[in-house]
Amino acid sequence: MKERELSTTEFLNLFDRKESLRMAYLPHYITQCVLYYVNLLTDYGSERQVDDIKKHSRLLKALQQEYFDNLRREMPDNIFNQFLAQRQEYLQNCGANLTLMYFTFNNQLIKKYGRAKHETLYTYCHIILALIEYVEDFDRKVNNRITQKLGVPCRNHGDARLSTIKVICKDIVRDYPIPVSSEAKTCVGVVANKAYAMVETML
Repeated sequence: MKERELSTTEFLNLFDRKESLRMAYLPHYITQCVLYYVNLLTDYGSERQVDDIKKHSRLLKALQQEYFDNLRREMPDNIFNQFLAQRQEYLQNCGANLTLMYFTFNNQLIKKYGRAKHETLYTYCHIILALIEYVEDFDRKVNNRITQKLGVPCRNHGDARLSTIKVICKDIVRDYPIPVSSEAKTCVGVVANKAYAMVETML
């Protein structure tokens, strides 16, 4: 059976307002943390002239621009404008947690490999990967919920750009892999909970 892809408008009309907003926009809020670290990653590479990631940085910047361009097309205007207004508030709410997240992932990296040149870069990548894994897992659950509702295989509007960012970051840290520890998962869970709180403000 052929899989359907739902537009944002279809998605919002499929469930009650609270459930549909949570399913549709929670991944977008968490993606703001992804992009926050993408910016740190590309800035780090530029400031320290890390030649090995110049190509990666160009791709990441292009993907970030494409993400916001696509968001503008997909979201109703009033929701898009509200989302942009709340984006900075969400990142500010996550501020201390984002700092704690850095030290959590960095400590794990150091424990496994000791001090490494550009370990900050690898730390950013591992955080990005963990956040994207959370979003992908959330989207899988949403797709199952949609399939149950409609009775046919469906997927929501999850952004393929995150998958590309994931591939890029995996390439950067290919020599420094680490598993996601329970402490790291807790850090991701905290920013996810703050994303839930931001979605509530849209009701």
